[in-house]
Amino acid sequence: MWGHDGDARAHAEQALTIGRQSGSSLLANSAELTLGFVELTAGRTDEAVDRLLSLTAADRPGVHPIIAMVAVPALVEAAARAGRAGEAIEAVSRYRAWTEQAPSDGGEALLARCRALLAEGPTEEAFDEAIQRAPALPPFQRARTELLFGEWLRRERRRQEARAHLRVALESFRSLGATPWERRTEAELRATGETARTRDPSMLDELTPQELEIAGLVADGLTNQEIAGRLYLSPRTIGYHLRKVFSKLGITSRTELVRLGLRQLDAARSN
Repeated sequence: MWGHDGDARAHAEQALTIGRQSGSSLLANSAELTLGFVELTAGRTDEAVDRLLSLTAADRPGVHPIIAMVAVPALVEAAARAGRAGEAIEAVSRYRAWTEQAPSDGGEALLARCRALLAEGPTEEAFDEAIQRAPALPPFQRARTELLFGEWLRRERRRQEARAHLRVALESFRSLGATPWERRTEAELRATGETARTRDPSMLDELTPQELEIAGLVADGLTNQEIAGRLYLSPRTIGYHLRKVFSKLGITSRTELVRLGLRQLDAARSN
């Protein structure tokens, strides 16, 4: 999700080897799903489709049934982007039957998103349902739904409507530190004629010395309570200054502050 392809691939391949050697289909298939997601995140959609199709195949021996179903939404997204949507239809049929056995808003949200991407019925209605049910999903999945809907609206030349969904997706990806997905969303926003606001490291110059010190301690991994003890301030005061830091830097979370760069913060603090 963060775009650390090399590390993700190395760990997943090691897990895949361990899973195969130990006979754990759960571990091996989870690793394969991760490798497919690495390809999808990097935009290598054909490679993602090939790997995820194999993982979700009904007749493949050694497939873990739950991981095979969990992988379907990623398969559909990759297949739609690669122009191979037809290859995912059979897997979606099985996914639909699986969600019907244990109905949930989260499952229905992802199924609606799959239907929208495969153009099964009215696309906009399917996306609307996916958005309405999206609160049942984790933030990253919600952001992906907003992005996919925004992309579809942009292709339909409904740029104003697309921007609303793309902005929501962009803020979510930024708060999660999902850099590759953030860049993809920024590109979509530019395609609508809007320039996404980027974070310029020079904005560090706008911080006061105390705000810069707090930002650096947060980037070092300290909690508000720990920073308060070190600076002889109350946690409430630390929270107040931290909100000002977020506002000045155009960010929304501690994770983004870490991603801004420890070396940049250290350099600013030493000047």
